[in-house]
Amino acid sequence: MPPGGRRPRGMPFAVLLTVVGAALGTSPVPASADPEPDRFVPRGSVREAPVDLPGAMARFWAAYSAGDDTRKVSAILDALLRAEGPSSDQARRAVRMLAAHSAGDQRRAWCERLDLLGAPAPLRHAAFVGAALTASDRAFGLTRQAPVSTAPAAYAGHVAARMTDGDAATFYWSDGAPRPGTQFVLDLGRVRPVQGVAVAMGTASRPRDFLRAGVLEGSVDGVAWTTVRQLPGLPTVTATLGPDPRDVRYLRLRATAGQRHWLAVREVSVRPAPADAATDGDATTAYRVAGGPVVVNLGVDQPVDRIVVLADRGTHQGTPVQVRDGGGTWRTVGRLGGEYTDVAARGIVAGQVRVLFGPDSTGTAVREIVVRPAR
Repeated sequence: MPPGGRRPRGMPFAVLLTVVGAALGTSPVPASADPEPDRFVPRGSVREAPVDLPGAMARFWAAYSAGDDTRKVSAILDALLRAEGPSSDQARRAVRMLAAHSAGDQRRAWCERLDLLGAPAPLRHAAFVGAALTASDRAFGLTRQAPVSTAPAAYAGHVAARMTDGDAATFYWSDGAPRPGTQFVLDLGRVRPVQGVAVAMGTASRPRDFLRAGVLEGSVDGVAWTTVRQLPGLPTVTATLGPDPRDVRYLRLRATAGQRHWLAVREVSVRPAPADAATDGDATTAYRVAGGPVVVNLGVDQPVDRIVVLADRGTHQGTPVQVRDGGGTWRTVGRLGGEYTDVAARGIVAGQVRVLFGPDSTGTAVREIVVRPAR
């Protein structure tokens, strides 16, 4: 060690570990090993406590979760992962991604996130990388909302949630026959561009338990409803929502007449439009721009604080980001800055947001458009 007891600035952490290890005549401690018991160290001797990978990960998570400065703990963790070789590259990217989030550098965090989309993490670090991606979703404001079903009282535990559980062997079963005006509502959780809907009713043991007379309707706000299709009096109903996708948040089956048989709904399936991938809260999906704007329908007019656009590398800079105000005028609030964009809408009350892509942007992959309402 140089005079004064200080190591030279700029010496990599891994090199320091090697130097200290060589001086002590010891080999590196494997990540799975238990820490060496404390022993008496003579005054003036040089000694570094062994650093284990699980402990370094725990300290990193503690610092990140507490909102503390993660630079030191992330550097130590990165050095330990680097020593494992290329198999730990995904875990190292996850560390750098969260360290960038912690430092408030969301652009750098998104660039690391894009690299993580390329390949799965090895089993050894899969749990760590998965937890890091979940934390990153929260930092970017990405949320995946599952549909919620509501219906009249169910019989014998055949609850409304079974209409949307993805399992055609389960079903909602009404506790009585539908009457005129009886409603069965599906909330998609957000306004979505939908291309088609399919409703499967009746069961093998109760094949006549389907809605004889009714209508399938859609709505963006749960107040104003438009007809998607009149029910044909058959157990299976499919509907296409027009030549262009229709923006809806709510779908409902509404009985227009009474009947003798009860109602069993095995599954309500929604086929989203491709553009839905830009607002589904899932960074692993992407919408490939087809040469026109990407529009996000907010459902109701609301004050907008910020708009974040997450895209792939190679995205053209300068494309306008706009909001449609209460008067129906599109107002430019910012422009794309490449793969990561965060623009301020300054509380403008808007019902729609769009990125005004043109023909020169065909093929651009938009991962997510996050609209943050003003508080």
